[in-house]
Amino acid sequence: MLRISRLTDYATVILATLAQEPDRVQTAAALAERSRLSLPTVSKLLKQLQRSGLVASTRGIRGGYQLARPATQINAGEILDALEGPFALTDCAAGHGQCGLEKTCHVGHAW
Repeated sequence: MLRISRLTDYATVILATLAQEPDRVQTAAALAERSRLSLPTVSKLLKQLQRSGLVASTRGIRGGYQLARPATQINAGEILDALEGPFALTDCAAGHGQCGLEKTCHVGHAW
């Protein structure tokens, strides 16, 4: 089983909360309250999600956050990449070439 960090779990909760009302711009404070997470944690995660293009932010008095695209177009791999960093099934699939089978490895070419 793949285990994810607590922050990745929290980010998923925040994204799901945003997905419930995709047309509504929500403040970090409102998201913290709705998701029952601390405001500093929500703010930190929103910045990471924004940098990865999963969340869009709007400045100003009516500013806040919303999904950058429909929830159906966001997959688990993108969330993992945003919070955990790039991942791959094997070293050679990540392009690191550490398995010693560079000439015969088929994993890196398939994924």
